[in-house]
Amino acid sequence: MIQQIRRKKLRINIIPLIDIIFLMLVFFMLATNFTEIKKIRFSINSSVDKTISSKNTLIVNLKSNKYFVLDNEILKNNIEKRIQSLWKNENYKNVVVLNDKNSEVESLIYLLDILKTNKIEAVTFANEID
Repeated sequence: MIQQIRRKKLRINIIPLIDIIFLMLVFFMLATNFTEIKKIRFSINSSVDKTISSKNTLIVNLKSNKYFVLDNEILKNNIEKRIQSLWKNENYKNVVVLNDKNSEVESLIYLLDILKTNKIEAVTFANEID
């Protein structure tokens, strides 16, 4: 009889635990915001001569962490305004980003972020043409 009492005390009822876990799951599913992650399609080419020769192409050159837009050096804090004004006013269709080996990834990511915030999706990355 003592063993039966001990066995009853050792049993744990997990049904309320399952109910709580289910309620938490429903709560977090309803409280979570699902956002669509927008991506920029880009390709990396070693030769982009045909794209560069197009007059609807905006060329951004990244040399040793300095930005050059249409062969004019632009400071980092002015690059976004310059790209934004050229994209809207000159009716460009795509962007070619040329970068050299000495450029840091941070500068390239910064440029990519600028293009994304301005909703520029037609981007081609290439190594600098010698």
